[in-house]
Amino acid sequence: MATGRPGGAYDIYGAAWGRVAQQASGVTIAYRASGGAAADILLIEQNAAQLGMTTVTVADQARTGTGRWTAGVKFGAFRALFPMFPSILQIVTPSGNGITSLAGLANRVIGVGPDGGSGASAISDIFAALGVIPAQTLAGDYLNQLHDMVAGRLDACAFIGAPPLPAIRQIAETKQLGIIGFTQAEAAQVARTTPGLSAITIPANTFPRQSMAIASVGTANFAIGAAHLPDELVHAITLAAMRNQASLERVVPAARMFNAPSMAAPGEMPFHPGAAAALRSLGMAVPAKFVAS
Repeated sequence: MATGRPGGAYDIYGAAWGRVAQQASGVTIAYRASGGAAADILLIEQNAAQLGMTTVTVADQARTGTGRWTAGVKFGAFRALFPMFPSILQIVTPSGNGITSLAGLANRVIGVGPDGGSGASAISDIFAALGVIPAQTLAGDYLNQLHDMVAGRLDACAFIGAPPLPAIRQIAETKQLGIIGFTQAEAAQVARTTPGLSAITIPANTFPRQSMAIASVGTANFAIGAAHLPDELVHAITLAAMRNQASLERVVPAARMFNAPSMAAPGEMPFHPGAAAALRSLGMAVPAKFVAS
């Protein structure tokens, strides 16, 4: 299973999902820490991993070959298994540095999280849709970039992940951070121009000393698997995850935000037949046109 870098949600969610999947299916799962959403797709395409996680935004880039990281190649060896949790764009700055809006990020140096993650793959397009052109966007591990920001080497960090992103919450325990939100018009503009993204709110008290809700944009995360995996195996590991939602929510509380099947759709990703059968057995509607072997 391809997961993600420490300080993000894939790292801890993948291990929790892997435990229930092993118990349900009897297969042994090994883990590979990747950059995240785009890297997991690439590892499945290369058959270097058979399970992983991605966001709908990055999966759409992969299926259509439109993401800069795809180099125009359309990737089709991965399938959706089940919805996990939402990822929200979380933009933080050191308190008092004068950046209070998205426009203030123009001509700044911004950390966007691990290479191969949703942030590194999509944030440049998000900013471009708003006419905000940073001086530079840099990829790197979450905690390293946050420490660089606090030290003044980065002006801001913009990460796409489950709120609260563990690394941001860790830094916010001891450092006063500013959180940059979207206006309604800005969120609507991004939703119109970036497939898989929609307006979403970071609830109040998600981070220490955050007394107000913050408007932002977000995307759904899906577990993914290789198209060649047997239906019976995929059925078992999908059903295991869906039946153990309470334990997965304890690991990534944002999973509670998906309290209805209609809240998450896989975009351009087709479902694996084994996953579709598992979801249908739980009463979720998965039309045949959205399933591919």
